[in-house]
Amino acid sequence: MPFLGFAARHTLKLNRFFSSSRIYNDLTPFTRRLFKLPSPPSSLSQHNDMTNFLSYAKHISLSETSTVYVGTHYEYTVQETLRRYALSLNRIGGRDDAGIDLVGTWHLPERERERALRVIVQCKALKTKVGPNIVRELEGSLRQAPVGWRTDQTVGVLVSPREATKGVRDTLARSAYPIFWMMIERDGSLKQALWNSRAEELGIGPLGVETRYGTAELGSVTKQIALTWDGCDIPSMDQVEHGLAEFEEQWVASWDLESQCDKERLLDTVESVLPGDISSRMLQEPLADADRAKVIQVLREQQQQPGPN
Repeated sequence: MPFLGFAARHTLKLNRFFSSSRIYNDLTPFTRRLFKLPSPPSSLSQHNDMTNFLSYAKHISLSETSTVYVGTHYEYTVQETLRRYALSLNRIGGRDDAGIDLVGTWHLPERERERALRVIVQCKALKTKVGPNIVRELEGSLRQAPVGWRTDQTVGVLVSPREATKGVRDTLARSAYPIFWMMIERDGSLKQALWNSRAEELGIGPLGVETRYGTAELGSVTKQIALTWDGCDIPSMDQVEHGLAEFEEQWVASWDLESQCDKERLLDTVESVLPGDISSRMLQEPLADADRAKVIQVLREQQQQPGPN
């Protein structure tokens, strides 16, 4: 199948839609190290989520009709919307962003941990129709991806408040890169989700789309779509982060060390003593007793060494 454009597979009725929520960015540096997740490029921006941006815009009296306000507000709207579907995204921006607005990881079911897809997002908050050239722009951004996103498990996502034109769909289908198109309105409603066969090759076969109806504040019926996995709702990034935190605690406790050990030092020792393939596999299967003994022995030796005078 050269191109997959999922319309409505199922129709569900909801009492309400998701509400906007603050972005917490709970993937700590330790969590990223443990699960081999890349750290986003540093940003000099004075805001990193919608709440901070609105406060900043008010502080500097930024006009709500300015291009900067409209574009940045839309980027944070996309960040919040996609977080509902297990995407952890950071806004980068700046002169050297290679055309990338958001960068992060997609923790789909069955690949919540170190197998999370790497994601690069371009937001096009345009009132006019967008042409096939934006697909080629995204391909250029994928070729210039930040360190940590230069992998064969990286997908590009184009987001716009308008539907994909035939020219865009055809260009997506022909692209050699795994690319998604998502129509997200300015209020955060997801209205369209398409992806090409290259994306399908990354093992996202269970990913689907459902049409859902809700009730707006004034009682009118509203319609949007939702991404699903094997017919079920995809856990939100809040749920994913909670699961990663629980696993992290269990992993540290599983070493059953006789005395308190800083988890950073524990991970340092694991990574230095065990080959990379073993330290990665330990998140999926029990560690061999011999390998565990090596790590614990090194930790004990470190504890016995006299500290600095």
